[in-house]
Amino acid sequence: MAMEEDIRARLQQLLDESTHLSQGNENGQCTNPTQMQACSGWLTAAQNLVHLICTDSNAPYRSKADRVALGNHGYMIHERVGELAAVLKALRHDADLGLLASVADRARAETFDDFLDHADVYLKNNQKNEAGVIAGVVFEDTVRRVCRKNMIEEKGNRIDDLISNLSSKGEISAIKAKRARAAAHVRTKATHAQWDEFELEDVRATIEFTREFIVSKLDV
Repeated sequence: MAMEEDIRARLQQLLDESTHLSQGNENGQCTNPTQMQACSGWLTAAQNLVHLICTDSNAPYRSKADRVALGNHGYMIHERVGELAAVLKALRHDADLGLLASVADRARAETFDDFLDHADVYLKNNQKNEAGVIAGVVFEDTVRRVCRKNMIEEKGNRIDDLISNLSSKGEISAIKAKRARAAAHVRTKATHAQWDEFELEDVRATIEFTREFIVSKLDV
C-alpha cells in the first residue's frame, strides 16, 4: 500500500470536514466563534498529519503546510482551511502514485542501515546475543515493510508465512527464501533469549542478508 489505511482514513476525514469549514459568510469572512475554533483545530490536525506522512523536514508539502497553518489568520481562517485542504488532496494523489512510499522507504532504509552498523560493532566484539537481537528485529521489520510495499497482508502473520508469500509472488528467489528463513530463525531465538540456538556466523549471515534485502527492495 502506498499509504497506511489509518492515515488514509484520517486524511479523508479532514478533507470531508474542510468542505463546510472553508465556507465564509456573505462577506467572505469567518466571524462565527465556533467555526473559527473548529478551523483552528482543523489546521493543527492537518499540519500534524502532513508531518506524519512527510518525515523529511525539508519536504515541500511539509513546508507548505507549516506556512499555511501557522500565524494569526483572523476572519480569513476559513480560507486557510481551503488552502491546506488542497495541499492534502495533492499529497494523497502523490501517495496513490507511490511517490511518497518510495521516499519513506529510502528514509527507513537509511535508519535500518544505522541499526545494522550497531549490530556489526557487537559482532566484531563477539557479542553474539546483542548483535542477534538488533539484526533479528531489523530483518523482521524489513520483511514486513517489503510485504506492505507489495500489498501482502502482514499483520498477524508469521514471518515464515510472509517469506513464503514473497517467494510465491516472485519477490525473492528460492535460494533467498532459504536465507531469509535462516535469518528468521536468528530473529526468533534472539527475541526469546534462546542464546544457545544460534551462532556468531548465523548473526553475520542475517546482517548480510538483511543489508542485501534492504538495498534491493527498499533503497530504490
